[in-house]
Amino acid sequence: MRFADVVVPAQWASETMLSAEFSGDGAGSAPLTWAQQVMWRSLARYGSNHVFLNLRRTVPLSARAGADPAAVVRAVGALVGRHGALRTRVRVVDDVPRQETAAAGVLPLLVSPGADDGSRAARQVAGRLGDVAFDHAAEWPLRVALVTVDDRVRQIVVVFSHSTVDAHAAEVVLRDLRLLVLRGGLSTPAGPQSVDVARRQHGVDQGRSARAVGHWLREFDRLPPSPLPAPGPGLTPAWRRGVLVSPAVDTAARLIAARHRVSGSAVLLAGVTAMAVGHGHRERCGIFPMAHNRFRAAYANAVANLGQIGFGMLDVSGRPHFGELLSRVWRVSLDALRHAYYDPVALRLAFEQRGVDPASAFQPYHYFNDVRLPVGGADRLPAVTREALRAATADSTFAWTAGLDQAAWHLLTHVVDEPAGVGVTLTVDTRQLPLATVEPFLRGLEDLLVRAAFDDVPWPWSPAIATAPTATAVVPPAGRTSAADGSTYAEFAGGRAATGPLTWGQRAMWRTVAEFEAPAAYRVLTLPRTLAVSARAGVDVPRAVRAVGALLARHESLRTRVRPYDGQLCQEASAAGRLPVGVHAVPRPADDPDGARVAAELAARLAGSPFDHAVEYPLRVALVTVADTVRQVVLVFSHCAVDFHAATTVLRDLRLLLLRGAVDDAPGLQSLDVAGQERTVQQRRSQRAVAYWLRQFPGLPMTLADPVGVGATPRYRQGSLVSAAVHHATRLVATRYGVSTSTALLAATAAVLCGDTGQDACGIVVMANNRFPPGYDRAVATLNQIGLCRLDLTGRPDFGTLLSRAGRAGLDAYRHAYYDPVEFERAFTERGHDHRSVLAPLCYLNDTRLVPEVDPGVAGPDEAALRAMVASAGVRWVGELDRFAWRCRVQVRDAPGAVELAVTADTRYLPVERAARLLTGVEALLVEAAFHEVPWPWSPPARAEPAG
Repeated sequence: MRFADVVVPAQWASETMLSAEFSGDGAGSAPLTWAQQVMWRSLARYGSNHVFLNLRRTVPLSARAGADPAAVVRAVGALVGRHGALRTRVRVVDDVPRQETAAAGVLPLLVSPGADDGSRAARQVAGRLGDVAFDHAAEWPLRVALVTVDDRVRQIVVVFSHSTVDAHAAEVVLRDLRLLVLRGGLSTPAGPQSVDVARRQHGVDQGRSARAVGHWLREFDRLPPSPLPAPGPGLTPAWRRGVLVSPAVDTAARLIAARHRVSGSAVLLAGVTAMAVGHGHRERCGIFPMAHNRFRAAYANAVANLGQIGFGMLDVSGRPHFGELLSRVWRVSLDALRHAYYDPVALRLAFEQRGVDPASAFQPYHYFNDVRLPVGGADRLPAVTREALRAATADSTFAWTAGLDQAAWHLLTHVVDEPAGVGVTLTVDTRQLPLATVEPFLRGLEDLLVRAAFDDVPWPWSPAIATAPTATAVVPPAGRTSAADGSTYAEFAGGRAATGPLTWGQRAMWRTVAEFEAPAAYRVLTLPRTLAVSARAGVDVPRAVRAVGALLARHESLRTRVRPYDGQLCQEASAAGRLPVGVHAVPRPADDPDGARVAAELAARLAGSPFDHAVEYPLRVALVTVADTVRQVVLVFSHCAVDFHAATTVLRDLRLLLLRGAVDDAPGLQSLDVAGQERTVQQRRSQRAVAYWLRQFPGLPMTLADPVGVGATPRYRQGSLVSAAVHHATRLVATRYGVSTSTALLAATAAVLCGDTGQDACGIVVMANNRFPPGYDRAVATLNQIGLCRLDLTGRPDFGTLLSRAGRAGLDAYRHAYYDPVEFERAFTERGHDHRSVLAPLCYLNDTRLVPEVDPGVAGPDEAALRAMVASAGVRWVGELDRFAWRCRVQVRDAPGAVELAVTADTRYLPVERAARLLTGVEALLVEAAFHEVPWPWSPPARAEPAG
C-alpha cells in the first residue's frame, strides 16, 4: 500500500526509530474549529508558546502487561487510523488556514532505552519532544516515543499539538491507546473529529454562536470601567509563573464542594476571585473560566480542540462571606460556561463595532482554567480533621516555572492534577503586579480554602497580600525531580537584603545572555561542577542540605538575582529564603557504586536550560545518594554570578561544610561588594585599561578579516583535541624557558595563526580572571573580562624569543582587562567602531584550566615518550552553532591526564580543515619546543622517531 508521506523531525535523524503505518476514514479539508482559530490568531500575533501549550502525556505499562515494540507500533497505527484529528495538519490556502485530514501515512516513533520502570527516561523524552514547536503544516499533530526496558515497552510518551486536540480530547485518545495495547482493538466507534466539529460550527451551530456573542455583550455592558494603572518596567519576559502543589488545597476544595453542593472547580475559581478582589473596592468584576464545551452529548468523546473561554459579570457587593461568594460564582460561572461556544471572529467584530478592543478590554480581570479530569464535585467525602488538614499545608511546595512573553490578562490561574495533590499556577504581569505577590497569593488561597472547609469565612476572605517573608528559587524545568527521586529545600537566613548595580564582569556577561538565545549558545553561561563525597564521610541527605543552606548563607552572591530597577539592571540579594535541592538515588548501585554516572547525567540536565535570573538564584543543586548516603553533590552555577575562580572557592567551602559543618575563615568579597568598589576606588583602574585598549588596537592586523568561502550550514563548527602531549609539553616548555604554561599556549597559538602571514604583530584576545586587586583572590563574583594581547612579531624571532615577548604582552593584557564595559563601548563607538563586532576578526583564547602551574620537582617524559603521546585520533567535530560572537575561539580545558584544546570556528573565515590544523599545529609546535629550538616561521620539521 502506498502511503501519503513520512514526516520525521530533523532532530530525530540519528535516533532509533520505528514506523507506525496508518489509514482511516474521514479524509478531507475543512475550516478551523473556533478554538483552532483563536490559537492560530495567537500564533500569528505573539509567536509560538509551544513549551506551555504542547500537551505532554505518558502511558505506563506494567511489567506484566509490557508489550513488545511491534505490538505497540500496531496499536499506535490503529489509534491514528481511528482518530482523524491525529492525522490532521493545518495549512494556509489562499492566505486562509485550513485543516486537512490525510487518508493514510506513516508516523515515526522514537525508541528510547530506560531502566527500572522507564519513568525517568519517559520524563526526559517528554521534555525533549514537548520543548520543540510543531510544524503544523508538515508534521502530524502528535509525537510518540516508546521507552523500552529489556526489549519490552514500559512507557509510551505522547506529546500532542494543541492545534487539533485539547486536554479532554487527549484523555480520550490515551484511553483508546491503553485499550488498543491491551486488547488489540476497539468495538465502539470513535467520536467526532476535528473536521466534523469544524463543519458543524461553520454551519448549524452559527445560531448558538450568535446567542453566546449576545451574552458576552450584555455582561460586558454591566461591568464598570476598571482600567489598569500605568504599567511599570516589568521583567523580561513580562508574565511570570509560580506553582503551588498542595495536598491541602485538593482536600479542602472537595470538602467545600460537598458542603455547598457545587463543583470543585467552582470552589477554586471562587478562591482565586476572593484573593484577587477581596481587598479592592470593586463591587463587580469579570471572570473568565475556560470551558471544555463537552455539554452536548455528541461531543463527550470528541477528539478536537473545543476549549473556549467563557465570560460572566460577578457581583461582589455587600461584603458576602465566602459561602455566599461561592454561590454567586457557581451561578455566574455556569452561565459563562454555557455561553463559551462561539465564533471568535463574530465575537471580535461585535466588540469592535462598539469601539471596544477585545485584545485589551479584558486585561484588568483574571482568567481561570481548571484542566483536571474529571472536573466536578467529589464522589467520596475525604475523612480529615481540621487539625490534619491544617497540618497538610506543611507538605505544600512552591516553585517558579517558565514565564510567558504575552497574555491577554494581567492575572491567570491554571489548575492541574499532581501526584502530591493539586497544582495551582499563578501567572502575573510583572508590569502590573510585583513578583513578590505571587507566592503569598497562592499561600493565601490555600489558607482560605483550609479555613472555608470547616467554617464560614467573612469578607475580605484573606489577609492583604504582602511580600513573602522568604524567597523561593525557581525549580528549573530540566532539573525538576519527581516523587520517584525526591526534592527538598535548603533554608538560609541571616544575611542582608540589598540591591546594587551589576559588576563589570556581570555587565559583559549579560550582553552575552541578551545576544545568544539558542540552547547550544547559552550552555556556555552555566558552570556545572560535581563534588564527590566519600562513603566513609557518612553524609546523609539532611546533613548535606544543611551544608548547602550554610553555603548560601555564607556567600551572598549565591542568593542574588538580577532585576530591572528604574530602567537599569541591578542585582538583588535576599536576606533569607530557600533553594530547591533535588535528591536522586542511584537505581542500580552495582552499576554505579559512587553515583558518578547519575551525577554526570544530572549535571548535563541542570546545565541544559538557561537561568531565569529574575526569579532563580544563580545555583542549582542536586544530591546523588547510594544506600541513603550522599556520594555526589551536583552544582550548576550561573556564569552571571560566579566565574571559574569563584566556583572553585565555593566548592572548597562546601567540602568543608559537608565534612566539618563549618568554615573557619570569613568569606571573601561578594558580588555587591565588588560592584561597590567598581563605582568608586576602581574607576581610575578602568580609565587606564580603556586607554591601553585605545593605544594597542589601532593598526593591529585582523587575522580573520576576510571571508574565504561561503561556509558550512550551520555556520559555526566546534572541534576538540584531547592531548596528553599538550599537557606535558606545555609543562616542559614552561620549565625550559621560565614562563607559565598559559604563556606557552598563547605563544604557540599566535605562532600557528600568524607564522606564515608576514605580519609584524598578532592580536589575540585573552580572558583575565582579574584577581590581582587586594581582597579579590577569594571574591565570589563574576570578575573575568577580556584583555587585548598585542604580540610583537618583528625581526622573525625564534620561538624562545616569542615566548619571552608573549609573557610580557600577556601580562600587559591581564593588567588592563579590568574596566567598565560601558566606558569601553563608548570609547570604541566614538572612534567609529561597532563595539559588538570590532574584535570578532581576532582569535579569542580562553584558558579555563584550574590545575596549578608546573611543580619544578616533577620530571616530565623524555622526547620519545612525549612524541608517542601525540593524539592519534586528531580533532573530533563535536557541535554546531548558528550564531557566535567570534570567528575563532580556542578554549583550553582540563582533561584527565591531558589538556583539551577546543575550537569554535566561523567556517566562512576559518574552514574546518584550517581550524583542525590550528589545534594540531599548536600540539606539534609545543612538542618540538619542549626539546629543540624552533626558528621562525615556527613550523616544526619532520623528525624521525628518537631511538629507544
